[in-house]
Amino acid sequence: MKSPPSIAFGSGRAGVGKSTLVANLAVALQRQGYRCLLWDANISAPTLHTLFGVDPLLRAADAYFGRVQPEEVPLELRPGLWLLAERATSLPEAEQLLTRHFQQLLQRIAQRLCPDVVLLDLPAGWSELVYLGCSTAAMNCLVLGDDIGSVLDAYGFLKALSAQPEALPTQLILTNVVDSSDAAEIAHKLNTVAARFLGRRFPLLGEVPYDPTHRVALLQQRPLVEHLPTAPAAQAYQQLAMALLQALQRAHAPRASQTA
Repeated sequence: MKSPPSIAFGSGRAGVGKSTLVANLAVALQRQGYRCLLWDANISAPTLHTLFGVDPLLRAADAYFGRVQPEEVPLELRPGLWLLAERATSLPEAEQLLTRHFQQLLQRIAQRLCPDVVLLDLPAGWSELVYLGCSTAAMNCLVLGDDIGSVLDAYGFLKALSAQPEALPTQLILTNVVDSSDAAEIAHKLNTVAARFLGRRFPLLGEVPYDPTHRVALLQQRPLVEHLPTAPAAQAYQQLAMALLQALQRAHAPRASQTA
């Protein structure tokens, strides 16, 4: 069985709102009728389960350490929305095992659940696991904030990504920005440097504005698109979800034609 298309979400540093973004996008897609598998591959600091207020008994580590079968691990959060949660660890062998079994886990779980799309929440920074997630995905999203530190770390991520032998399709998502003009300006500055030193430009897929209602949703342990769907950030997530699907169709179509 062919694996469903996946979208990998990376970041140059922690704390830019990547997991919050991924959780809200997953719910937005599910509410549009798409079957979605949400995989928390951030083994050093997994947080997706807390954003949904759940504490799964089984985690991905139980599968790649051989304690249970992969098909037993996903937790159905909503009809058509599953979470493959992770257990925080600093053991080097955990990342090595996950990297080794990543493709097999994805294939077996996808065969069981038949999702339309897989969202991969990758660890911050660059590593072998992040490279594997990015190279497996049909498209990649680099999440960054509007502060200078986040932008500098995002450039470091893009530099590592551009050093790989294959061109990995990647788009930018800005979080906690003032407005769309603010996001466009940051993306333009980042791309000016990337074009000069990396020979590439990375399109801006969209942005999420700063929204204090995020805190309310986080305290309730519910994604904002569910808790306050009319909030500015919630509406931005819904627009981004549709933009993701359109970009995924464009990115995935060539691969489909090659394997036809």
